[in-house]
Amino acid sequence: MRKHYMSLAAFLSAVMIAGQATSVAYAGPADDIAAGANADAGTSQEVSAGGPGTSTPQEINESQQQDNQEANTALHVSVNYSYSDVGDVSALSMNLNNFEGIGGVSYRGYTNVGGFLWWYHDGLPTGVVGNGSWLEAIQIQLTGEAEKALDVYYSVTSSGQGKMGWAKNGELAGTTDLGEKLISVEVILLPKGSAAPQSTAPRYLSPESSRLTIAQNGTIMYNEDGTGYNGWLSYDFNRYYFINGIALTGWHYLDGYKFYFDPYGRLVQDVDSIIGKQSSYLLKVNKTLNCLTVYAKDGDNGYIIPVKAMLTSVGDDTPIGTFQTPEKYRWRLMVNDTYTQYATRITQGFLLHSITYGSPNEMDLLTVGYNGLGVTRSLGCVRLTCENSKWIYDNCSLGTSVQIYEDPLVASPFDKPELIPISEQQTWDPSDPKFQ
Repeated sequence: MRKHYMSLAAFLSAVMIAGQATSVAYAGPADDIAAGANADAGTSQEVSAGGPGTSTPQEINESQQQDNQEANTALHVSVNYSYSDVGDVSALSMNLNNFEGIGGVSYRGYTNVGGFLWWYHDGLPTGVVGNGSWLEAIQIQLTGEAEKALDVYYSVTSSGQGKMGWAKNGELAGTTDLGEKLISVEVILLPKGSAAPQSTAPRYLSPESSRLTIAQNGTIMYNEDGTGYNGWLSYDFNRYYFINGIALTGWHYLDGYKFYFDPYGRLVQDVDSIIGKQSSYLLKVNKTLNCLTVYAKDGDNGYIIPVKAMLTSVGDDTPIGTFQTPEKYRWRLMVNDTYTQYATRITQGFLLHSITYGSPNEMDLLTVGYNGLGVTRSLGCVRLTCENSKWIYDNCSLGTSVQIYEDPLVASPFDKPELIPISEQQTWDPSDPKFQ
């Protein structure tokens, strides 16, 4: 069966004049879908003319031309949709238009056939194009100078929920695992500190939403039969642990580790600021899944406190075993005439270090390496973001144990961090404290 795809540049924008959002225009696939679920994606909806209160084709054309002129000059995010031949939005891409600076937009979708997909950016599609697949939810995040100057708000229209609430700066918008379909997305860009768009509708729903109540010192979760839920639960990028329906808070020993849960019951996946700098740490690198976890010591119990997880890029030649760090370097020249920041030697020929740079200059990042974090691509060293390589450089004394192992199933006691890619024009690491 032939597939039909339509690329619709939806003008989802906030025109900003004198620091204010003065007009907002939206467009999307909703009109096409409203014409019939089986409408051919290449067929346009007819407009009737004549009669009281209707617009003539000439008036409509003039209005469309004015909207197009505004779209050409306004700061906005354009959204391109791809449809299957039954009218479902199966993929989309986005671009940040008319931003006067170095910045872009990254995004990822959640589909009924693939769950969460990779983050993509600046015109690359996210989704699974084809019949039987559709998008259910979306995340959007600005990058570069745009992230520092603007907040991005976005709202999904869902086939089952209608217009949903507003998500902000990377939050999840839409539904997951409810069988509902993303129909359209509305996006607004506002200067940092501006009043947010308002809605009483939820921005996100899943099968657990109706049975989960999140409250300070009172988060509860029930099974479908009304009994209290027991065990781990992941919801909206937070993890909880329940005993008889009540979420744990504070410090607890679970699964051989010592974890900390905040007053809402959310697992804190970076306890560095809670426990403070320790006299020693253990670094474990899962070579298979490209994740490093820092552990602190719990007295005589050993290194069982997960402190934080870090996304890595290792290489096929990254050695397996246990090593003690012998040296550190603020900048280090590499074998391919590139440089790294905050390098800590693992063993002869192999380092923990930042993404590479063309020169010893924080503004000369090799962006392709940053966007490749999480993929096995190094010559054997363990690559990290600048923030993470600096943390190791600053906090882990020489002689720190580094265990490198292979495990295809569990990346870390914490969630494996996700990389939000940056535009190709951005030549600095957004995690570098120098640019915070």
